[in-house]
Amino acid sequence: LYGKVIPNSSSKELGAFMKTYISLEASVKTDEWTGYVPLKKEFVNLVQVPSGKKGENFPDLHRAIMGFKGWLRGIHHHADYLQAYIDEYTYRFNRNFMKEKIFDNLMRRMINGSPYTYKNLIA
Repeated sequence: LYGKVIPNSSSKELGAFMKTYISLEASVKTDEWTGYVPLKKEFVNLVQVPSGKKGENFPDLHRAIMGFKGWLRGIHHHADYLQAYIDEYTYRFNRNFMKEKIFDNLMRRMINGSPYTYKNLIA
């Protein structure tokens, strides 16, 4: 799962995000948002399907989004640092199946990483 704050949902913005994280040959299933239509030229295996009621055609994505929204409301209450919150949530989500290793992984990253001050965070 990847997430990024984008200024709008235009084909240009969606395409830039998708090209960063998705191979042009990958099988991609999206909803029927018109912003995806021009991307079919580059993503040859992009298929659009109706969203369905309550995300029935995208159950895993629906669960991830509902989880993120609940987590954001419950912990942070507002979105001043939305990208940092998205990064934290996707980190936790992607490591959900490695719960016994998450603490060790976090400690290793903190020890090996450069200091990241509050000033860096709000810049």
